[in-house]
Amino acid sequence: MLTGEGQLKMDDLSYRLKVTSQLFDIMSGHGEIDHPLCQECTDIMMKQMEEQLAASERELNTYKKFLDDLEKAPVEDEDELQAELDKLLLLEKERKRELDEVERSREQVSKDLADVMQEQQRLEMHEKQYLKELCEQQFQERSLMDEQQSVDSQLQLAQSHLQTLERTNIFNFCFHIWHQGHFATINGFRLGRLPSVPVDWSEINIAWGQAALLLASLARHINLQFKDYRLVPYGNMSYIETLKDKRRHLPLYGTGGIKFFWDTKFDTAMVAFLELMNQLKQAVEARGYPKELKFPYLMEGDKIGEAAPTGRHARADSDEMSDSSKAKKYSIKTQFNSEEQWTKALKYMLTNLKWALTWVSV
Repeated sequence: MLTGEGQLKMDDLSYRLKVTSQLFDIMSGHGEIDHPLCQECTDIMMKQMEEQLAASERELNTYKKFLDDLEKAPVEDEDELQAELDKLLLLEKERKRELDEVERSREQVSKDLADVMQEQQRLEMHEKQYLKELCEQQFQERSLMDEQQSVDSQLQLAQSHLQTLERTNIFNFCFHIWHQGHFATINGFRLGRLPSVPVDWSEINIAWGQAALLLASLARHINLQFKDYRLVPYGNMSYIETLKDKRRHLPLYGTGGIKFFWDTKFDTAMVAFLELMNQLKQAVEARGYPKELKFPYLMEGDKIGEAAPTGRHARADSDEMSDSSKAKKYSIKTQFNSEEQWTKALKYMLTNLKWALTWVSV
């Protein structure tokens, strides 16, 4: 740094930093001075050297004090020092032994920790498997619960249907006996014919088939085996089989037209049908059912028409009314009979069947 440099640079910050750095190098012995210093630099340098001198003096005083303390300290006995050394060596040996034990314990703990970690991994695998099985079980349980709810719903529906069916009388549902003008009808089919209303024989035959099916169903309902006859419902070609001669079939269907005197099978079948209805009534009376089966029209042989007696005196009243000349009877045969009377007899017969239908419905 030269004294000839302008005073304007003294205020510059970079200039001051440069001056301070050069002074530090000079004071630390890393730089040489080959020119005179300015007053300011000399003052800074003197101040720093005084601070270094004060620090060196303090360090010197500290060393002197420590040296005096050492010179004043009593000299310990060598044996005592040796004993203290031996004691420290034993202590060091004991500490090494304890350290070895701690190290062995640490190794055992590390081994145990590894076993525990392995066991933990195994338990975690088992836990995952358990959770998987649990989820499957819960899913299966929910599926079974859904299935059970579905089965319960189906059971309730089936029970509801069963109760409905129990309240429903199958005979009333399958067989509807009513009337249409002068004709009695069963399931809408007319039974009988008039000169003014020539009902087709196919309809009459179907009506007879329905009547035969109803009577056979009633007999089956009370477990009745007819005597001398077997009723065979076969639609519009139903017939009655005689048990004495099973080859003889009595047809419950007709064809109309002119009949020969000896062609009486259809009439015999209708008379046998009345006999089967009487067997049904007698079986109900003999078995002592709570409710008595009553027919509004008495059936004797081929005749039907007079009011059937009721109560305990049914047989006596029946005999008395049979002898009455005022009783009006209609034959169920077609030979030597008018269509009007035959139709009336059929109407009474279906009326009796309707009463039997009512009896089984109670």
